[in-house]
Amino acid sequence: MKVLFLGAPIAPHSDTSLSWREKFQYFGHNTGNLLIGQSLREEISVSDFHFGHGINPKEASERFDMILIPAANFLFKNFDFGYLADFVEATTLPCMMVGLGAQAPTVDSARIEGIPAGTMHLLQLVADRSKVIGVRGDFTAQVLNDLGYKNVEPLGCPSLYRTLKRELKVKRSHVASDLKLSLNGSSNVVQHSVSVEAAKMVESALLRLSLEKGFNYVLQNETPEMTVQHNADPTTDDLATLGVLVKRFDLGLSPQEYAAHIRTRFRTFFDLNSWDAYIKTVDASIGTRFHGNLISLTNGVPAFVVTHDSRTTEMAELMRIPHRRVDQIDRFDVNDLFMSADFDAFETRYTRLYDRYAAFLTKNGVHHKLEHPPVDTTRRSLDGIC
Repeated sequence: MKVLFLGAPIAPHSDTSLSWREKFQYFGHNTGNLLIGQSLREEISVSDFHFGHGINPKEASERFDMILIPAANFLFKNFDFGYLADFVEATTLPCMMVGLGAQAPTVDSARIEGIPAGTMHLLQLVADRSKVIGVRGDFTAQVLNDLGYKNVEPLGCPSLYRTLKRELKVKRSHVASDLKLSLNGSSNVVQHSVSVEAAKMVESALLRLSLEKGFNYVLQNETPEMTVQHNADPTTDDLATLGVLVKRFDLGLSPQEYAAHIRTRFRTFFDLNSWDAYIKTVDASIGTRFHGNLISLTNGVPAFVVTHDSRTTEMAELMRIPHRRVDQIDRFDVNDLFMSADFDAFETRYTRLYDRYAAFLTKNGVHHKLEHPPVDTTRRSLDGIC
């Protein structure tokens, strides 16, 4: 199968000499995007492939069998994918999109307003050229249904299935207070949260946990912290920005002290092998980053997601990933959160979603590497998810 990939990056950049900023830009300013795109690439059987729209549409139509789009929160007022729509329209290729999400403060939002015309054009093209569109959860499925698109399937994210195995087992740890934790947060998207004040409290608690316990904190798209982490010395402007963050999250230290902690305990990963290796060294992961915790679960390491908007909530709900919404947390207690985690439910749901995902790929004519379920359980697996 010959595939043209558009959307999330499917591998680290081939130029290893790139600066961290250049790698960050290549990943769409979020390292979690690599987990989405590379997972899909590794789940597909291909004889030839290419990434990106920097190719002539006519050449693409002649060289490839299909366009595959590993998507993210594309349905958002600030994201216009008209440039991708123009490219796809200029080809004659069938398409498949998976991981499509709608962004809103909560999954209770009535509708998504202001989706750009270019993004709507891309959505229409994909709907016309595919059997089924794979979406992140029930919320996005409802958004698409309201827009008139019925050929949708809630699947979560392709990164959930990256092991290629039909079963996924998570280690159990009962005393969270004794665990070596990996932390992650979304301090730069607090304003998009279902509750700004609750989100600030949780983000502050995560940062304080790193400061007080010496736990590592994984960055995904926090540019100020990444700048301090990767550059030789923080500039006056860097320290001024850190000063704002220290005050916002009431960290009780100087910008210089925060910079020193960032350089010691903060981590950023620009390839999945390094990220996988790192997460295997900890007992558990917790924070507000969905993919920062999902990579933990796919390695069999327990994780807990504190959800803050529709993007994280709908995926955690669909996948039965242990989670709690920020506005439902009165006091950030790691032990309390992990004691509430039901990894049995996650493992059961994983297998059922795995079968659904494999059937979705097959329905769209995509050759994949996923295991086939026993014949007599296929129908039950697809119907058994509510």
